[in-house]
Amino acid sequence: MRTSYCLAAAALLATLTLPSSLLAKDLIVGQSLDLSGATNLGKDFSNGIRTYFDSVNARGGVRGRKIQFIQLDDAGHAAEAQVNIEKLLREQDADVLIAPTSAETLSAAANMPTLRSTALTLLGAPTGAEVDASGGSLRVVALRATFREEAKSLLDALRTFNDGSLALVRGEGPDAGASHSALREEVQARQLKMAFEGTTAQWAARKPSAERIGAVIISGDAIGVMAALQQARRITPQAILMGFSTVDHRTLIELVGATAKGMMLTQVVPPPGKTIYPFQREHRALMKQYRDEPPSQHTLEGYIVARFLVAAYERVDGEPTPAKVSSALRALGVMDFGPMRISSRNDSSSSRYTDITAISSKGGLVE
Repeated sequence: MRTSYCLAAAALLATLTLPSSLLAKDLIVGQSLDLSGATNLGKDFSNGIRTYFDSVNARGGVRGRKIQFIQLDDAGHAAEAQVNIEKLLREQDADVLIAPTSAETLSAAANMPTLRSTALTLLGAPTGAEVDASGGSLRVVALRATFREEAKSLLDALRTFNDGSLALVRGEGPDAGASHSALREEVQARQLKMAFEGTTAQWAARKPSAERIGAVIISGDAIGVMAALQQARRITPQAILMGFSTVDHRTLIELVGATAKGMMLTQVVPPPGKTIYPFQREHRALMKQYRDEPPSQHTLEGYIVARFLVAAYERVDGEPTPAKVSSALRALGVMDFGPMRISSRNDSSSSRYTDITAISSKGGLVE
């Protein structure tokens, strides 16, 4: 009896004297996203997040707590996203959720009653779609520019050299509808002249017209803009061709080759291929170390979201909870990423980044 008592006491003493890092609860981050769809957005965004989390875990975690990143594939479908989030709520003790990757899946998640009843935050969706969360208590923290802000950048760029009417083509893809609607609203607000506004099928069936089209702006992902882009090259060879950040230029080049040359695209993060700023150099180095692949706009966007979240985690005292993490995110203030200054408050202190690039003759982006 005495021996058993001594052994139990020794075990308790050993537990009490263990380093706090061995007793600390892991930080649980969950996400439903499109990992199996046709575009690279979800996969690249995930790689950017995981790369930074891997580097944090390699140096001991956050205050001795390792990050567990639990991702479930929704293939870009709203219903699957809701099922995944229900599963994350039921089976995982998540502190925060990285938001889904498209307008449809983000909206579906944001309007889930079960999620609204929690203190969880949906952080950093790589979509410019805006979500109205005014009807409930859900916290949706966007870090990138909206599609309306991207549309403003596109139209501002056209003011310099466009002397014809606009053609707005709604292509295909998870964010085609949201980006097209934002563009139409901005065009109407500026009272710009439109020669055409419609779907890819309507664009293909459009009858020849004497009206000069100076620019064609196509909404959608790389696969979704392909047909409209090829048609534009045939019928309006002199027009400026434009698209949103949803277009992965590498995929587009694989699909249409030289036809994509010169197409102008918005960017919502600073150029990932540059090494001007420390965060760009770190991102490139980490991608090489942990993924052995070149950085992209979406890997950099994921990296920025991960860094923002880790900075919030560092402000949490004691055991992390969804309420504590949400509070830390709101109180974090502004983080500088060169020309991009992000904040959970999205007020005048932050500067959502937008820029214009173009696909070069070699298939890269002009940076």
